[in-house]
Amino acid sequence: MPQISQVLSERAIGMLTARMSTRAVARELNVHFSTISHLQRRFREFGSTSNRPHNRRPRVTTRAQDLHIQHLHLQDRLRPATRTAAATIGLHNQRISAQTVRNRLREAHLHARRPHRGLDLTAVRRRNRLDWANAHIRWCLALWRGVLFTDESRFSLYRADGRQRVLRRVGERFADVNLVDRVPHGGGGVMVWAGVCYGQRTQRVLVPANIQQLCTAIEEE
Repeated sequence: MPQISQVLSERAIGMLTARMSTRAVARELNVHFSTISHLQRRFREFGSTSNRPHNRRPRVTTRAQDLHIQHLHLQDRLRPATRTAAATIGLHNQRISAQTVRNRLREAHLHARRPHRGLDLTAVRRRNRLDWANAHIRWCLALWRGVLFTDESRFSLYRADGRQRVLRRVGERFADVNLVDRVPHGGGGVMVWAGVCYGQRTQRVLVPANIQQLCTAIEEE
C-alpha cells in the first residue's frame, strides 16, 4: 500500500468515523481510493494506523537529503547520478549508490530523457527576433503578399539522425534481426531548398554539396 503520513492517516480515520464515504475521504485527501480502503481495513483489524513492520530495505537517506538530491539535479539537468552518489553520505555514515539517487529523482517525477534539440537562441538573437516581430505586427495583407519565406533542410539517406534502439534478448547481440547496416561516414545526405509566399510556392531545389558545406560553415559560426 502506498505510504501516507501519520497525520493524514489519523485524519482519514477521523473522517471515516464521522461516516464519510471512502471515496469522499480519498478525494478530500487527494489520495487513491485503495489507499483509504486498505487503511480502513487495517484499522479494523489492528486498531491502529501506524505502519506495520516490513522486510523491505530501509531508506539510507533522510528527507532533507532527498530534497538536496532533487535540488542538485534541478539546478544541473545534465548532472550524472554517479556524481551525486559519490558526494552524498547517507544514514549510518555509509555511501549511497547511483540507483538510490535515481530512485529519489523518480519519486520527485524526474525521469531521464533525451534532451530536445532546439535552436541556440542567445540574448541578441532573441532581441532581434522580437524587434522584427514588433516591426511587422501591423503589416496588412497587401504587404505580406510581396514577402517570400525560404528555408533548407538536410535529410539523411541511410539512417535516422537520432539514437536508435533495438529490443533484444541476452545472447542475441549479433543476430541478423538486431543488426543495422552501417554506411561509412554516415552515408551522406541531401539538402533541399524551397520557398513559400502568399498563395504560391517555389519548386524544390537540391542544393549541391559545395553549397551545403558553405551553409554548414555559416551555421557553425
